Amino acid sequence: MSKPTAAVRESTYERDMHRCVSCGVMVSLSFQHRRAVGNGGSKIRPTCEDGLTLCLLCNSKCETLALQARALYFGWKVRRWVKDPSRVPVYYPHEFEWFRLVGTRRERITAGEAHEMMRDVYGDEHETWRAAA
Repeated sequence: MSKPTAAVRESTYERDMHRCVSCGVMVSLSFQHRRAVGNGGSKIRPTCEDGLTLCLLCNSKCETLALQARALYFGWKVRRWVKDPSRVPVYYPHEFEWFRLVGTRRERITAGEAHEMMRDVYGDEHETWRAAA
């Protein structure tokens, strides 16, 4: 994926209330691609469902093995082969809530609904991340 447009970036920040989804800070924010862009990127422009607001520290941690299982379990990262990232819910720990991302909106869902959505997308692999998170 290429860089998000300025409108997508700002809409993503607004949806996430201008705070890091992972730790809740409101400084040094960046647009986190949920699906890996790979070397050289892609010609596909990311949508709001493709991105999250993360601080620079959490953004870099999501790329390391230390936080990758947690990032996948909480929906901060999405496997590259997932065609529709809106099928993967996102956990906002500073709100203690799961959400389904729908364009520029968040729809609150229960933990059970989030677990079911994750299992529909990832199958048993999700349980491995759950244990590691």
